[in-house]
Amino acid sequence: MKMLLLLITFVLGSAADGCLELHPPTVVVRHGDPVSVNCTVSTDHSGMGWAAPVDDVPITRGVQFLTWRVESLRIWDIKPLCFANRPGEAQCMERLSVTVYKPPDSVSVSSVNSTDPMVEGSQYQLKCEIQNIAPVQNLTVKWYKGDTLVHEDRDCVIEDGKSDREKEPVSVSSTLLITPSRADDGAEYSCGAELDLGPEGPQPPLEEKSMPLRVTVHYKPTINQIDTLLLVLRGNSAVLNCSAKGNPPPDIVWIFNNESITQNGIYTISETDDGGNYTCRASNSVGIHEETVRVIVTENYMPLIAGILVVLVLAISLAFCVIYSIYYKNKKMGHYSLKNVKLCTQNGNVAQNGKDNSLPMTRLPEEKFCA
Repeated sequence: MKMLLLLITFVLGSAADGCLELHPPTVVVRHGDPVSVNCTVSTDHSGMGWAAPVDDVPITRGVQFLTWRVESLRIWDIKPLCFANRPGEAQCMERLSVTVYKPPDSVSVSSVNSTDPMVEGSQYQLKCEIQNIAPVQNLTVKWYKGDTLVHEDRDCVIEDGKSDREKEPVSVSSTLLITPSRADDGAEYSCGAELDLGPEGPQPPLEEKSMPLRVTVHYKPTINQIDTLLLVLRGNSAVLNCSAKGNPPPDIVWIFNNESITQNGIYTISETDDGGNYTCRASNSVGIHEETVRVIVTENYMPLIAGILVVLVLAISLAFCVIYSIYYKNKKMGHYSLKNVKLCTQNGNVAQNGKDNSLPMTRLPEEKFCA
């Protein structure tokens, strides 16, 4: 009866414009949910009804609107038709646009190549698998690195060779090519299945995200900056310190004259070591990095210089003492003290043995200094 009614409708001609109005004009409904739509007629009619694969509404007279109602919509491709018969005129028809959607059963991400750690600079393929989602034409796969969106894919691969216009749920996959660097070590990649069903659909659009895939990136060592020239005074010691970053953690050795002299990144140059090229080598399963330090051992002249300085100081001190002594003596010669000096007068006789000599003597000046 339904098919006959539809056939009669198309035979009679196209629908008259403006006769019917649907509220809402389009429907977006989750599979299994209820749906209800009113059809209103704006002209005289001899009866109106709904033609649908499920819960159709037979022709009803004397009404201006008619509701199509389904308690649980489980048909994927459905196009209900509201119609109104007008005597002597073309039948009014309005087809309802119905989108039935279903979120995916699961969303997962994996590495296509292997589960082994990735190597810096190599290319790898990640795969996002989405199980049983509808409608696929409204699907966008979003790729994330951490919380950052890195890629969007609308051309997913549909399994089982089904069409991208399929209304029923399908399983699809999307791939992402990455070339990881050492900065990506420990990064988490995930994908999301977004159903954008337009303004009538859920807002914001539905999105189901996968659990993150944490990637491990192996990369060759890089030696931290070290001085390439080291001066060492003979008799003193010096330390060569080398560190490096890599994954897996690198082995670090010091090499001198093509021989390993230590199994770690620290080597102490002792008094017996010679100068030359000391090479730090950091290596792991990915590669090797080397840096060379030129060590120059010079004679230690500090004790000799200190001894010369001591001798010079002593010599200068001795010379100063000699010069000062000579100067002091010269200043003292012919210098007498006049303290307690008094004048005295004496006769012309010179006392001998405590007695006056009566013999005539040469007369001396009367004034003399006496002590």
